[in-house]
Amino acid sequence: MIKSMTAFGRGEVETEGQKWVVELRTLNHRFLELSLNLPKRLWALEDRVRKLVKSRISRGRVEMQLLWESLGDRGLSLKLDQGLLDEARIILESLKHAADVEEPLRLEHFLRFADVIVAKEREPQDLEETWDLVSQVVSQALEALEAMRLKEGAALAADLREHLETVRRELERIQAQAPLLPQLWREKVAARLSELFPEGPPVDETRLAQEVAFLADRRDVSEELARLTSHIGQFEATLTAAGPVGRKQEFLLQEMLREVNTIGAKAQDLTISQAVLEIKGALERLREQVQNIE
Repeated sequence: MIKSMTAFGRGEVETEGQKWVVELRTLNHRFLELSLNLPKRLWALEDRVRKLVKSRISRGRVEMQLLWESLGDRGLSLKLDQGLLDEARIILESLKHAADVEEPLRLEHFLRFADVIVAKEREPQDLEETWDLVSQVVSQALEALEAMRLKEGAALAADLREHLETVRRELERIQAQAPLLPQLWREKVAARLSELFPEGPPVDETRLAQEVAFLADRRDVSEELARLTSHIGQFEATLTAAGPVGRKQEFLLQEMLREVNTIGAKAQDLTISQAVLEIKGALERLREQVQNIE
């Protein structure tokens, strides 16, 4: 099953005194690009998180937000910097003396020194124990993300099949018209000669047949039709293939467009030209949708 690159997943794990939340969002991107937002205390786990995400996602931009909340003791504690407090007292006393002010020192004077009271993180728990929880919540978010990507992928597949059916229908129209081209060219050449030479053409039937055969050889599109048919079959197979298929689909669409352009240029027939325009429109709609596929 194909997967959409656009999806959202959320995971939440709550233990005694802690709550972990991970939110994942994936967007279209030609390659795999990870943007991880982890608390500073968990930076040591970033490489493991990256490997875990890469094991489940092959293409797209991945944005991850990991939040941690303490349900018991707070994760931060306030500490008094006694050394800085002593220095602040000396400075304030010197300032009083220099300004000849008798006002006593008060608490708010010391609070103007922002670093006198500092917030510090409490000692973190064991790193491996933390990883067990982080990997659990990230995996949960990845599962939710995967479910949404598959659901969106199924909708994309249905849409792709509809546009592919248009390509098949118009291809059959070309295949039916192509064998008629030599006779149509013969009639056009004969009619043109009759206009130019009312009393009779300056070439005999044998020469006319040779010219028509030459045109038929130059404008034969059977090889292009065979390759286009093969590309359509390969593209349809990707809709049920396992693993990332977006890049392969992009390549097949490029090849299909190449064959269709060649068919239109070589055939020079109104019916085929109309079918070519319809196919090119369907291929463009397919290309737009394929941008969303992993």
